[in-house]
Amino acid sequence: MRWLAAELLAFCRWCNGSFFGHGIRDSVWLFPFVEIFHLLALGLLGGTVVILNLSLLGFRFRGEPVAAVARDVRPWMIGSIVVMLVSGFLLFSTEAVKMYGSPAFQLKMLFLLLAILFTFTVHRKVTMLEEGHIAPLWRKLAAVVCIALWAAVALGGRAIGYVNSSGAS
Repeated sequence: MRWLAAELLAFCRWCNGSFFGHGIRDSVWLFPFVEIFHLLALGLLGGTVVILNLSLLGFRFRGEPVAAVARDVRPWMIGSIVVMLVSGFLLFSTEAVKMYGSPAFQLKMLFLLLAILFTFTVHRKVTMLEEGHIAPLWRKLAAVVCIALWAAVALGGRAIGYVNSSGAS
């Protein structure tokens, strides 16, 4: 496990010294520009997660099958996740070593991994099944877990600016 921590720290140091890290960190307007895309993608992802899960919970789109709603929002969801990952990496590269020691960032990354895995495995399967093929309790549980995981990612990201990090040199 120690080797993993050492490799992650080496990667963070590389990110800090990279073209992306220096270019964005040293620019007056580039960091806010990238952050705008990150936040717009976060809003779009949040909207698709809410719409799909409200449908799964039976609160919206009652006339339309959940599988149809899932098919409609999935390209927007995937696109927003891609934009968030790319822009997130660019933002991360500006202070990667600081993020390495941040408990809030570490939790955000853990929840991001869990949210992506859950969304594209269990949740996808539940949303693509027809109404009668899965118990309503499991549908509701999948919706609540999905919303909770993505909310944890957003809250973890928000907490980064407020939680002290131990840092690394």
